Amino acid sequence: MTIGTLNPRPSPEGEGENGTNPLSRISETSIMGLLDDLKQQADTLREKQQVTQAELNENLRLAHAHLKDALHYLVDLFNSLNIIKPVVPRYFYIEGGITKLENLLQCDYNCNGRRLTVDHHDFIEAIVLRFRCIGDGQITIEKQSDPMVKRLRDHLWTHALKFEVTEVRNERGYVERGIFTLKREVPVTITISGDLDNGQIKITTKNLEKIGEYVYIYDFDEFGKDVLEELSKVIIAKPNNFRTTGRRQQAMATTTNLRASRVEAAAEHDAEPPLENNGDQAKSLMHNIKSLLKR
Repeated sequence: MTIGTLNPRPSPEGEGENGTNPLSRISETSIMGLLDDLKQQADTLREKQQVTQAELNENLRLAHAHLKDALHYLVDLFNSLNIIKPVVPRYFYIEGGITKLENLLQCDYNCNGRRLTVDHHDFIEAIVLRFRCIGDGQITIEKQSDPMVKRLRDHLWTHALKFEVTEVRNERGYVERGIFTLKREVPVTITISGDLDNGQIKITTKNLEKIGEYVYIYDFDEFGKDVLEELSKVIIAKPNNFRTTGRRQQAMATTTNLRASRVEAAAEHDAEPPLENNGDQAKSLMHNIKSLLKR
């Protein structure tokens, strides 16, 4: 009798010694590695979001503190201006200097705080200052062709200038010219708000001294009474350094627009020389205004 050697049954293709597929183990390892990577990315993102939220909360607190102080200052300023009613003459160029609105006077000063509620706590989101520059009568501007009429209409709408327009059309219904009647009134808006993402205070002016919108940015550590004093001087048309106050404004001081602003400020300074220094301690702008009220 021939006794043969008993050989183990060959495993199916791809099976290991214990009947497991090595490719399956490799696949499981890859999946676990992918899951670990995803979990790590999620944890990192969660930590980053927590840090970002903490920074936003701190920036909200700092912005509120700065805006609260500024609101008290500006409410006092505007209340004083509404009582004193100082004569502040203004003129504006529209259409890039083609037309001049002149002999306007400032009036109707209004200051409001816009509030934001977070977790049942109120924070100051922004301060909005408004006043008007008005004069008697109206001015008339005539524009030829539809594109020129549309251009002026858009310009006036963009800058909140009140007007009426009469369009003259040809036989085919196309606009040949437009006759604009403008009120001698320019609304001015100044918005002071917190930029929580960047940890800054932003001042946006619209039609302040000139037609158009301009933005001024300050870090928390540089926004304070000095900036408010310079802003107050602009509002009452006194010589000032408002447009060059702050690191970002100083960095832009060599641009063409700011050079022109400096020329205008220098002209105003020559027209109205500063008070002589008699040796007494300098008084703040707000103190001077309040002193006038007591007289």
